[in-house]
Amino acid sequence: MIKWLLDLEGIRLGADAPLLVQWDSLLPGWTLAGLISVAALAILAAYRRERTTIGRRLALAAFRLALVSLVVTVLCRPTLVLQRNRVEESYVCLALDASLSMDTQEPYPDESLARTIARGAGLENPGALPEHSRLDLIKAALTGNGGRALKSLLAVNDLQLATFAGTVEARAWAESPETVDTLVPQLERITADGRSTDLARAVTQMIDGARGRRLAAIVLASDGQSTEPTSLGDALDRARGQKIPVFPIRIGSTQPRRDIDVGPLRAERSVFVKDLLAVEAQLSASGLTGPTPVSMRMIRERDGTTVASREVLLNPARAAMTVELTTKPTLSGRARYRVEASPIPGEYTLDNNAETIDLRVLDNRLKVLYVEGYPRYEYRYLKNALLREETVDLSVLLIEADEQFVQEGTEPIRRFPNSPEELNGYDVVLFGDVDPRGGWLTRAQMKMLLDYVGNHGGGFGLIAGEQAAPHRFAGTALEKLIPVRIDRDFLGRYDTPLTAGFRPRLTPEGSRSRLFQFDLESQPLERDDGRDQDALDTLPELYWIARTHGCKPGASTLAHHPIRQVPSTSSGGEEFLPLIVVGRYGAGKIFFQATDDTWRWRRHTGELIHDMYWLGVVRELMRGDRLAQSRRFIVRTDRRRYSYGVAVHTQVELFDPDLLLAYPEEIEIVVTGSGARVPASSAKVPPTTGDTSFVAARFPLHRLGPESNIFEGSWLPPRPGSFALQADGLGEGRGGGSPTVAIRVEQPDLEAQQPEANHQALERIAEATGGQMVELDQLESVFSTIRDRNVQIPDDIRESLWDSKLVLMLFVLVISMEWILRKAFGLL
Repeated sequence: MIKWLLDLEGIRLGADAPLLVQWDSLLPGWTLAGLISVAALAILAAYRRERTTIGRRLALAAFRLALVSLVVTVLCRPTLVLQRNRVEESYVCLALDASLSMDTQEPYPDESLARTIARGAGLENPGALPEHSRLDLIKAALTGNGGRALKSLLAVNDLQLATFAGTVEARAWAESPETVDTLVPQLERITADGRSTDLARAVTQMIDGARGRRLAAIVLASDGQSTEPTSLGDALDRARGQKIPVFPIRIGSTQPRRDIDVGPLRAERSVFVKDLLAVEAQLSASGLTGPTPVSMRMIRERDGTTVASREVLLNPARAAMTVELTTKPTLSGRARYRVEASPIPGEYTLDNNAETIDLRVLDNRLKVLYVEGYPRYEYRYLKNALLREETVDLSVLLIEADEQFVQEGTEPIRRFPNSPEELNGYDVVLFGDVDPRGGWLTRAQMKMLLDYVGNHGGGFGLIAGEQAAPHRFAGTALEKLIPVRIDRDFLGRYDTPLTAGFRPRLTPEGSRSRLFQFDLESQPLERDDGRDQDALDTLPELYWIARTHGCKPGASTLAHHPIRQVPSTSSGGEEFLPLIVVGRYGAGKIFFQATDDTWRWRRHTGELIHDMYWLGVVRELMRGDRLAQSRRFIVRTDRRRYSYGVAVHTQVELFDPDLLLAYPEEIEIVVTGSGARVPASSAKVPPTTGDTSFVAARFPLHRLGPESNIFEGSWLPPRPGSFALQADGLGEGRGGGSPTVAIRVEQPDLEAQQPEANHQALERIAEATGGQMVELDQLESVFSTIRDRNVQIPDDIRESLWDSKLVLMLFVLVISMEWILRKAFGLL
């Protein structure tokens, strides 16, 4: 009845305690006392004048005073309060790193750390650690001994199990040590398959994920390695500001991974049978602690034969180099070679220890026409070198020979070719110290020679001499075939005798050129140590050199004089006097040698270097012509597999003169990828039946120079996947050659780039947040120190009394009694 009279809903009288009455009035106590006193005096003064007995007046005044007191009481708003507190539970977030790096199985060179981790994971033998991944060791430590480490976390706090890699994912929740058995299966199902790690984002998301709940601490089971470029500073500041300590668990070895990587291979895409094939391999290593020998092998995949091998020494301070392996192919046709590096002790992975390259081996005999003015020393030794080469058919024309002289060569001639058909039968034409104005060469033959080089892709070379070349070529049609700017004032002879010799200096282009890659038994191991220059420095000195004004635009200097310089038209300064220059005229290659002293190289060294150099010259001049016989053009990329974010460098080489005329400045490359069919109007890439592809990009290739037939450019793939690159508008190549190059763009494995643990980052996290680095064998003891952040929050129940039924009834009762008495006393 009282509960009904007081309108109580949440408070049970006699059952709930403690109870008290609170006044919610905004008036101070002295004000209330003053109001009651004034009201009492006013009531007494009013009833004193009433004409009745004193007893009746006092009774009526008492009822009036009671009514005023009841009103004042209502104005003070009395409230019944049940005092109680609500407990807000705190929890610990146990976050396991689920990135691929946590799947690493590794040795632990640090014996102390190995014993600690083995003890924590319940392994008797630390030597068994490489058989278990980092995540497996964490799981074993957390669930071992009946889950005592987990129970210590649940002793005073709830527990949230979560994983993170790129983002945080909640897995399970436990509220007491008795619920550990339901937590263990969730823990066992966690796998390390995330492709990235973002520690800063993970910590931030765990703090934000509390959503009003009290986060007591974060236990971070991670190797500390982060693949994302985010900063930990802001996340640690938030954790420190909210007093959330982070307890990282030490796991993983900080020892850098020992690994060898054989990068892209570089070689000429076509060689000749018994020609020197040089394959350059980019070799890099990581995790080396001292000089490490590595065996390199080049294997012919057709039959698995090792055709070249080499021992290299990798040093920690110089763990990347270019290694060259050479061989002489004996079988013609398509060939694939594999270059592989032997594993080193403790190597992280063997998947990147080998790389392959595809090329063509040609067995065509090379036809060379050599025209010389007089029998100088350069002529004698060069002619003999080419005659000894069994893959070369040589025709020699000595201009100043007597009519009765029998011209030399495997296919002797007595005059310069008179018809294009006769001239086009040669692959390379070499001119020595000849005078093109001497009457032995007509203007029609000069024009025919220009057409042979520019339109038919033939090779032309000029060897300077003291009588006529190159100054007599100035002003003639054949000046276009000379890749240097002729000095018309230099007539071949110097004012003083040449007593000081010189040795050629190679340019970067010369070091990469096949002309100076000598197959010597004593060559050093590494390709990038200047061994070709060293080989030249051991040869006898040269003396005579033709003075020119430098190479023409678009031409390349392979070797120059070590001291003498000439004004440079490209830079405005000076450049070294060029000695060996290569260039292009239309579809063909051109060559100029400013000395006739290479015959001196035969002294001491015999014929080896001299003959290899000149055979390399004629091979270099004919390569484009040979390829042009089977293809109108070639599309190349610098590799076939790319990591996402790496530019694709593309090259197109044209052999067809009509194509050179049609594309004077640039060629557009159309890139197609898998996904949707290419509209017929958008590209000239014929769709494959049943294939769905779309145009992913278009980008231009620019001509390297006005006389070059090579176009180059690059493109950055927008995503991983398979793509095909085709030169737009060039059509199909002759001989069945495909005009398309297929490439694969792969998502880089960021986790594998730095697989070693980063304990410094974990220690920084612990120190910055007031946490502690946890060793794997101390989980239970450290977890038990995580404080209880449970709090008691006042949660009182309040029931107002001033607006209850009882107050209303009292008000009606008092005012009614006063009215009744006044009626009875006759005062109305």
